[in-house]
Amino acid sequence: MEPGPLPRSVPGTVGGGPWCRRGAGVVWAKQRYRGPHARTNLAADHRVTTPTRDASRDLAPDVLRGFALFGIALVNVAFFAIDPGLGATGPWVRGAGNTAAAFLVWALAQGKFYLLFSFLFGYSSQYVVKADPARRHRWIARAFGLLALGAAHGVLLFHGDILFAYGLLALPFAALLFRDAATLRRWAWGVFVATAALQALLVWALWSAERAGEPTAALTTSTLDAVFRDGTYGASIAARLELFAVGLPSGLVLQGGYAFVMFLLGLLAARAGALGAGARVLDARRLMAWGFGLGLPLQVASAWVGVANELSAAPSDAVAVGALAFGLTTAPLLTFGYVGALLWLIERRPAWVAWLRYPGRMSLTTYLLQSVVLATVFGPWGLGLYQRLPYWGAVLVAAATYVVLAGLARLVLGRFRQGPFEWAMSAWTRRWGRRDGGA
Repeated sequence: MEPGPLPRSVPGTVGGGPWCRRGAGVVWAKQRYRGPHARTNLAADHRVTTPTRDASRDLAPDVLRGFALFGIALVNVAFFAIDPGLGATGPWVRGAGNTAAAFLVWALAQGKFYLLFSFLFGYSSQYVVKADPARRHRWIARAFGLLALGAAHGVLLFHGDILFAYGLLALPFAALLFRDAATLRRWAWGVFVATAALQALLVWALWSAERAGEPTAALTTSTLDAVFRDGTYGASIAARLELFAVGLPSGLVLQGGYAFVMFLLGLLAARAGALGAGARVLDARRLMAWGFGLGLPLQVASAWVGVANELSAAPSDAVAVGALAFGLTTAPLLTFGYVGALLWLIERRPAWVAWLRYPGRMSLTTYLLQSVVLATVFGPWGLGLYQRLPYWGAVLVAAATYVVLAGLARLVLGRFRQGPFEWAMSAWTRRWGRRDGGA
């Protein structure tokens, strides 16, 4: 999960049977549920033969996953380069370059890409269970694998880890894997409304405390900040554990509910084969119209208020959290706008985006390597660039890191079927997802 332990952190940091759903530009084709690989043959087949050991794969899921990793790197870099707890706030967003970077990351990336990743996580559930209730235990095994890997990642590399939260949320999600579409939609709406209401209560509590002149205790500088200045990697582990433990509950409050909603929407999309080759389940133009016509202006408004608050003489925690909460609540619109744009490009200009499939194929490995590289570049045990670059410079470092790792993914997949952590997760799922020694 994008790190969100502190309100002014700007992290990162909706069964079977005939069914049809239309809303916010998402059109679910009315069809009988025939499993996760059902698809319509209404256009050219956009399977792509890649220089890997897999003969072919659907292009869209991998491209979307690769794109999500790019946005996640742009958002997370502030917690490596500027402040592990607060991200880029206060003086770090002053100056034309820093202000522009903060505004663009907030408006275009923050909260949008973890939702895209969540949608794809729900979508991938059908590859694991293959529409067979007897395989639910494989999904549960994967959830525990993510919990273990996420805990290690959160303590050893990056306290804003998303894998632990995904593993945690994947357990209740397992109970819904084979429920009918109407039930999934009710859960999606219920969780969405409950999360928005909880965030509204948090903003109201902060606003009331500020009006009463009470300290909100919302902003503190973590001990990891001191370690990043001149400490050792060993010292960073205990400090990172503390921040990870403090940040996880607030991250789940701010983002966990919306991630769960996207799990459910991804599951519904997978049942319809929405990202399959030649599918016409999602209306790309409608998604772009809603995403860029309404979602983008809402995100620009959220970013404008949030950045202006940071630049003010007396920043307000209530305003900061309110702008963040508003941005997170309306972020799905722009997220699906990105989905529509990429689906449109895949159909009309596949060569422009096909390279994204390589980091998308190795999404787990690439995500972890991003943390390894950024921790090494900015940590005192590596290049020691912590707080030595302007914020806009750190964002450029994140972009360059992504490009290099995308190239590395292409090289690895030229020789191997999977990345190392994808292989390990698959092996874990096969080993601990068995029953009575069966497959």
